Amino acid sequence: MDPRTLIILQHEPDDSPGSIAVALQDLGVPFEVRRLDKGDALPEWPHEASGIIALGGSMHVTQTREHPFLADEIKLMRRIIHEGGPVWGVCLGAQLLTLAAGGDVYKRMTPEVGWVSIEKVADDPLLRGISSPFVAFSWHEYSCRVPATSHLVARAGDGVQAFRAGGRAWATQFHPEVDAVMAPHWVRDAAKERHEQGEGWIERLRADTDRYLPAYPSFCRTLTENFVLTSGLVPADERG
Repeated sequence: MDPRTLIILQHEPDDSPGSIAVALQDLGVPFEVRRLDKGDALPEWPHEASGIIALGGSMHVTQTREHPFLADEIKLMRRIIHEGGPVWGVCLGAQLLTLAAGGDVYKRMTPEVGWVSIEKVADDPLLRGISSPFVAFSWHEYSCRVPATSHLVARAGDGVQAFRAGGRAWATQFHPEVDAVMAPHWVRDAAKERHEQGEGWIERLRADTDRYLPAYPSFCRTLTENFVLTSGLVPADERG
């Protein structure tokens, strides 16, 4: 395998790379998706990968016995971070990166589901060109405690939404990859799982999705471009 290939780690069928994959294609970044839930192997670092993007999943970061690949993924992230390689963890991936970098995760009193207003708390290149506050889609029962050696980048209320762990490693608790294919399924599943919130909550989720989804691929494109440029995966003078 070409070591310049960026490896995307997918944990379940319903959380594909979505708009991240589209952005990488536009930017000319070679990538490969590894389906860990289907038994695909983690890449050998650095021989098989220029970096990794770890996506979300319905499993929890604590379920390493049920999903052994999670523990191996943490070890891989720990090595890449230690060696200064590029890592981007999304939702579950963000929580795995938290543990890899020496932080902790905790179960929230209430899951955070839906479109969330997020405040930038630091000027970080991952969020260059993103206004504050910005709105992003979140769905998680666990939140991160930022490792002592990391830097908080964005938060929503009492929850960490983005931080930087090392020179080229970032975590985003929100989901920038959600696209027009995923969104209807996610909204439907959220309505089923969170039915106790009432019909008003469900209608707001649907309305917010109609409002924010059209511009969301552009938001994801900005984050993805910032990640690959800051990580050096694409030279600034070769952007797509």
